Order: sequence, then C-alpha cells, then structure tokens
Amino acid sequence: MMDKLYLIARIADTRVALRSRSIHSVVAVGTPVEVPGAPPHVAGLFALRSRVFTLIDPHVVVGLAPVAVAPGQRVVVVDVAEHGYALLADAIEDVCFIDAPEVRVTGKLLPGWARVAEAMIEHEGHSLLVVDPAHFISLPALKAA
Repeated sequence: MMDKLYLIARIADTRVALRSRSIHSVVAVGTPVEVPGAPPHVAGLFALRSRVFTLIDPHVVVGLAPVAVAPGQRVVVVDVAEHGYALLADAIEDVCFIDAPEVRVTGKLLPGWARVAEAMIEHEGHSLLVVDPAHFISLPALKAA
C-alpha cells in the first residue's frame, strides 16, 4: 500500500509526484550558506537537527534560471547515497494515495525534465510527472565549447 503513497508538489514550475519512500521530510529552510565553487544547481548548505544538508535548486537542473531562496521556503528532504539533500519546492500540495498505475512518459519532454522524470501518473484528472529526487542531485557533464 505504501508504494502508492506520493507527495504532490510543484517543483521548477511543474506539478510532480514523488514516491513517499524516497522522502525523509518536508521542512522550512532558513537562509542557506553559500558554497563557493559549487555546481550551479547547489543553492547552498543548511543545518537541520544537527545535520548538514545540501540545498538543490531543481530549476537549474531542468534548464531554468536559478531562483532565490526565500527564508521559510519549504524543501523536500531526501537521502541519496547516505548524504542529506533538500530540493527547493515552489509549493507542497498534498500527500496522498494514488491507485492509478505509473505509465511510461509518451510525450516529448525538455531535456532536463527527461533526465529526472521516470513515469507519469494520473491524479484527479491531471497528469503528473513522477520524479526521482536522486536525479536532481548530479548534473550531466557539460560539453566544452
């Protein structure tokens, strides 16, 4: 039953579904500490319950301009390869069971979304991208000019 539990959120201006098994929590973030020389999708570091998390800006990952972190903005906290990360979320909408099956993405997605989306799922008459938070963590290598 838990495999049908999803967090519905708006990330990088798009409604998505994240499988609950990949989520640790949803929290409000304070002002992150900048990391000099970090990749462009790393918005900074912040501490939560005596643990340091890397804050990821999904906008950059999917090819959009970076967004400023607003104090109190909600983030989706995940563990990837035993490291703590948090994805900036535009909005957290709901946590719910979705009985519809996940289906293969049949439409053409922008390259950034194609890299992070694993499937689509129908919920309340809308199609949502099912994304894996781990795909937001590392960017593909950039080609030399």
